[in-house]
Amino acid sequence: MQGLGLIFKDEDLLFLIKVLMPNTEDKQKMIRILREDQEILEAMLADEKLVRYLLGDPLSVLRVSPALFFAVLLTRVKSDLERQPYTFERSKGFTMALFDTPQILQLLGSRELMAYLTDMLVSFVRINSFSTAVRVRRGVWRRVRFSDFDIDSLVSYGSAIDESYRFPVYKRIADICLFTLGVLLPSDQSGNIPLPFQQAKSMLRAMRSRDDYITQGVPFYMLASRHKEAQARKLSELLSTLAEKFTLVAKPLSVMASRYLEPFKEKVFL
Repeated sequence: MQGLGLIFKDEDLLFLIKVLMPNTEDKQKMIRILREDQEILEAMLADEKLVRYLLGDPLSVLRVSPALFFAVLLTRVKSDLERQPYTFERSKGFTMALFDTPQILQLLGSRELMAYLTDMLVSFVRINSFSTAVRVRRGVWRRVRFSDFDIDSLVSYGSAIDESYRFPVYKRIADICLFTLGVLLPSDQSGNIPLPFQQAKSMLRAMRSRDDYITQGVPFYMLASRHKEAQARKLSELLSTLAEKFTLVAKPLSVMASRYLEPFKEKVFL
């Protein structure tokens, strides 16, 4: 299982040491310890002094890597939920309390899932575009530009390439749906209806609701989990969990966005 320490650069760990252990003489030795001992690292990410340092100054996000910033916020949300037995959702104009915190904490107890969510959030710090040749008909090709934050263009791109190359497309579409549901949209309760790849084309350029993001995110995570590349990377079980627990996984992201992320959004997400 991938541990949180594997996603950090030495500069990230050195920052933790300087903030929380300023009197440490052998900082390189401490970096090695943090790479080897996940429990110490996680305790440092949850340290109140570190949280106050990052959240107390909107410019602090520019002094640390996005990976460290999001890992601290997710760890803080996990700590918050340990003291809160319920979460709130809005449905049809009403706010309701759901006692689903134990299920959410069980998910966040996976270091692999925490690392995945951190990496996913980092991937949205900068949006990329690319162009590729797409066959229009036999002997006729044209170059088309795609964005990795545009579900519609990714659906078109995925439809134009062979199944063996679709894993990153499946995964990215699902990630966009989870990110949008958790970070960009207000909390709500929606259905959970599978939507196969070909059916998603009918939603091209259409206005999406919360239900739409769920009905696309769930099946695309499932498609990604079944792909041979997911099996090769040993991601099948994790991606399957994201499909099965999609709305639950979005909950801690919603808590993070509403409680902590708002002052930083313009500085973090370009």
